[in-house]
Amino acid sequence: MPIPRILRCSRGQSLVEFSLILPILMILVFGILDFGLGLRSYISLSNAVREGARYASVGNPVGIESDCNGMTNDTVYGRICVATGGLDLTELDPDVSFPQGVAPGNSVVVSADYTYQFVTPIGDLIGFFSGGAFPSSIDLSSSANMRLE
Repeated sequence: MPIPRILRCSRGQSLVEFSLILPILMILVFGILDFGLGLRSYISLSNAVREGARYASVGNPVGIESDCNGMTNDTVYGRICVATGGLDLTELDPDVSFPQGVAPGNSVVVSADYTYQFVTPIGDLIGFFSGGAFPSSIDLSSSANMRLE
């Protein structure tokens, strides 16, 4: 008995194959995008902390943490926030300390923490396949230590 023509047709095969590969392709593309943006955030954070430490080491005022509005450039906290290069300032937590005091020759330690929120839905995609084990954000931190002049 010959096989009916409708059973030999493979028109839907490509659609099924594409639907099986699409989640993997999306995770790969979104992962590349978020990795690049996350790396950019870390580099911006490191540069901002280094800029703040250098600014504090030459004797400029520290200011208060509320100077971190992205507009003030004449305090250490303001310099850190201006130098972040477009990061979300609500996710930024800078800190300036002088462990041995403010005398010349001692050091200033500037550190900052930043919570990077994924731009793409990669957290949701991987979280779906991993049962929620993948976080929705990544915590970045950087620190710089310079001698006071």
